Amino acid sequence: MTQRDEMRTKHIFMHHTVGDTSTQVFDLHCHSLYEVVYFEDGDVVYLIEGKEYRPKPYSVLLIGPNVFHGVKIMSTMPYKRYVLHFSEELIPESIRRELLSFYGANSGKIYYENIGNFGLRDGYESVFACRSMPEDMREMAVSVTVQNLLTKLLFMSKTVDNTAPKGNVNTAVADMIIYLNENICSPISLDFLAKKFYISKHHLNKVFRKATGTTVGKYINYKRITQAQQLINKGYSASRAAMESGFGDYSSFYRAYTKLLGHVPSEDKSVID
Repeated sequence: MTQRDEMRTKHIFMHHTVGDTSTQVFDLHCHSLYEVVYFEDGDVVYLIEGKEYRPKPYSVLLIGPNVFHGVKIMSTMPYKRYVLHFSEELIPESIRRELLSFYGANSGKIYYENIGNFGLRDGYESVFACRSMPEDMREMAVSVTVQNLLTKLLFMSKTVDNTAPKGNVNTAVADMIIYLNENICSPISLDFLAKKFYISKHHLNKVFRKATGTTVGKYINYKRITQAQQLINKGYSASRAAMESGFGDYSSFYRAYTKLLGHVPSEDKSVID
């Protein structure tokens, strides 16, 4: 059975969830939003860009936009967590860079343990409390309370050492993931990757899927779609976002976008889903 309390506004989606149903596979995905997972209890494994994290009670996972990740629930032990998704538009531009600085690309500093004394649970509950406010004040109140939560996380990141993942991904796959993220908008084929990393195509897909839970093709497609979604939310036209994200033609982009996200690109300006 799953108990879920959630809140949704223009720029955030947040929930507090308690569930006791195990899963057999990782629920893998990526999106264009920032994510903060405050883990309270449970027996779960997170797979994030090919690295495994088994969180301890009162730990936090910081997952940036366009990061491929998923969770597998290992037992029926109650899985308790607060999860906040938010778009960068929620944060005033004047402080955005500083307030989101702990989401450094490829820093690996995404998991912190023993952080129960930083008031993160209270921060989440303060965001929930904004639901009782009049609609014309709610969005402003949410922005302020999320900024307060992020300030706590920024302080945490500067005062607590991050915890290494459970196990490192295959070295060749780790190098490949870095390359793909740095060149996701460029033409990429299995033949090219096999040649560049001195590995057969068959073995490449095998080790990549074992490490990340998905194929190279699906990984690239997910990344490009979520990058395009970010650009659309920033005001880019769908056609320009498609081009900037590495799609050769708009029709293939449109089909892939609609299939993956369940709605057409024109519906996605500042949408939290």
